[in-house]
Amino acid sequence: MPKIIANDADAIRLNHFLAQVGVASRRACDALISAGRVRVDGKVIRELGTRVVPGESEITVDGTRVGSPARRIVMILHKPRGFVSTVTDPEGRPTVIDLCRSLGRRQRLFPVGRLDVNTTGALLVTNDGFLCYKLTHPRFGIPRVYEVRVRGRMDDAQIRRLERMAAEEARIAERVEAAAAAARPGMRSPRKPRPSVELIARKEKEAVLKVTLLEGRNRQVRKMCEAVGLRIVALKRMSFGPVSVWKLPEGAVRTLTARELAKLEQAVGGVKRGH
Repeated sequence: MPKIIANDADAIRLNHFLAQVGVASRRACDALISAGRVRVDGKVIRELGTRVVPGESEITVDGTRVGSPARRIVMILHKPRGFVSTVTDPEGRPTVIDLCRSLGRRQRLFPVGRLDVNTTGALLVTNDGFLCYKLTHPRFGIPRVYEVRVRGRMDDAQIRRLERMAAEEARIAERVEAAAAAARPGMRSPRKPRPSVELIARKEKEAVLKVTLLEGRNRQVRKMCEAVGLRIVALKRMSFGPVSVWKLPEGAVRTLTARELAKLEQAVGGVKRGH
């Protein structure tokens, strides 16, 4: 029987996973599922709410296996402004995948999570759906470190409010991890740092912050700063887990070293596949 799970905290919706690995948009993936073109461990799946645990089942679309490449590629991109973090864009804007073609020809590449169009910095790109799933799942809490330049008179009260928002994220992550542990006794998540906000520099009308978060929720850093009355001038993600864009020019991309890849896998407790 395929590994189809309704309540496992590690499971995600099948359409979400297919969209995550660059098959199509979620709506288009729903159409693929409804048409009977998606199989899980050989079984045709038509129910749109189906949840699966990637890596524990073979998922195919029109007979082609997705998310489990024969040769894994993992790259770090220093994303520039103006590029969208998707495989394709209906508005015709340049995508992060356009910057990676030379290193991943004939591969189904997709970004690990997203950075919004005006945010620069570290973005992982891969063809490995299971690794992507683990790196973006909140239970594993992979730290993302941002450098944030804000306009406005920064005061200690604003710093404390930002710290409280970061602490709330830690509590949410702990609840997700507790739910996963209850569903899978004996499975442990790797130890991880706690979210934090640190003032790096402060001038009369501008400040620089270092923000560490454990999730990549949509526009999270921007929303936090807006909530305390700060306007972001520049936002850059310096690192994703153990991988940083240090010495990597903006717009450049490179494959991860063996050491970086080993640290990345260690951060998610290893990448052990069922197939």
